Amino acid sequence: MAVDEEDKIAETPAPKGNSNKILPIILVVNTLLMTGVLIFVMKRPSAEAAGTSKEHTAAKGHDEAAAKTEGGEHGAPSEGGEGPGPTLRLDNFIVQIRAVEGDRYAHMTIEVEIGGEADKKAFESRMPHIRDGVIGYLADRTEDELRGSEGLAQVKEALIKKLDEIVPGHRVRGLFVTEFIIQ
Repeated sequence: MAVDEEDKIAETPAPKGNSNKILPIILVVNTLLMTGVLIFVMKRPSAEAAGTSKEHTAAKGHDEAAAKTEGGEHGAPSEGGEGPGPTLRLDNFIVQIRAVEGDRYAHMTIEVEIGGEADKKAFESRMPHIRDGVIGYLADRTEDELRGSEGLAQVKEALIKKLDEIVPGHRVRGLFVTEFIIQ
């Protein structure tokens, strides 16, 4: 008789009310906790940025002196030593690049740091020519020429030279690739 009662107890399903609610509650709580951690991490300034700000101000004088002695055309600070110059954003270049095995596309967004406001106006007035030059340059590149930090450095150098040809006499202080994807 005891065996029959144990079989009935084992066959009896557990109450579904509690077990059906626990899993969704755990999932919701877990999602909320992960969201909170993600927001905390994204909003908190990085330790590297906070730690280097003091080092940056101490080393700034040394870097400016080194840049003045080097006399680099594109790396030299502005005449007043005021820091970064105005930037000009060149949005969304989507270019079909040369590829042997099929169609490959490069998506790139570039920001150009220039010498001053007069330079910015000169660049803005030549924008169709600048976009045409950048697209023409990228269309002649292969996927391998665009890959890696060395490839991007070569692209930056070549684009700075191309910008100097398109807008002569106006200084390009830097060129920054802010988005870059090859598909």
